[in-house]
Amino acid sequence: MTKIHPSAIVGKASLGENVEIGPYSIVEDGAVVGDNCIVEPYARLRGCVKLGKGVRICSYALIGGDPQDLNFDMSVPTFVEIGDGTLVRESSTIHRATFAGQATRVGSNCLLMASSHIGHDCKVADNVILCSFSALAGHVHVDKGAFISGGVMVHQRTRVGEGAFISGTSAVSLDVPPFSYAHARNDIGGINVVGMSRKGFSREEIAEVKSLYFKVYSGGSPRKIAMQLKDSEPPTTRAGKIFLDFFALEGRHYLQPRAREK
Repeated sequence: MTKIHPSAIVGKASLGENVEIGPYSIVEDGAVVGDNCIVEPYARLRGCVKLGKGVRICSYALIGGDPQDLNFDMSVPTFVEIGDGTLVRESSTIHRATFAGQATRVGSNCLLMASSHIGHDCKVADNVILCSFSALAGHVHVDKGAFISGGVMVHQRTRVGEGAFISGTSAVSLDVPPFSYAHARNDIGGINVVGMSRKGFSREEIAEVKSLYFKVYSGGSPRKIAMQLKDSEPPTTRAGKIFLDFFALEGRHYLQPRAREK
């Protein structure tokens, strides 16, 4: 049974079964809210928003805000889509896309902690954790299972690979390889072995990714080395393939380890 508090403002939105709309929240015309969703008090869903099933939008969150792009035409129809089971904590913001008919997308079973931000045209895959006060600028792509710690700033058009871990208060403007550990400003500290183990990767997968990491970063262009390895020493595990495939795109710039003081 859907419950709408008398003080809530709900326009001509599509509401699923067992939806709860809390006091003083706003759901605008055109919004789509899936079954078993909860919109807490003072939250706002713009009309461009589509929520999957079991999504929770906590107090003071704004979903579907206009892009922070000076060249954007506010009349262009764009969207925000959020997958099943995602939790958006209080005061978080997700902005709609900039290209007509396109959507800023957040996958299923993500956790967006308090006061986190996802900018326009971002693509965030399933099971991603975005901690408090962290922010993704426009057009950022985050692959599944990545963990972005508190206060992290991710530059526009950056890619964050599957299972990557970015340490708190870091800043990245270069692509972060899968399963790696990024920290400080555009620095990389190796493979997140603990994270891979917790996510159920086998010893063989972890060992292969570690070996590939050291080979890719043995000196020279990581992309060129990765492409050579794909031909000469093709990976035997899924994780190894994911790691090397990340480097396949031309014209990208990837994190590289800084020289350490001896």
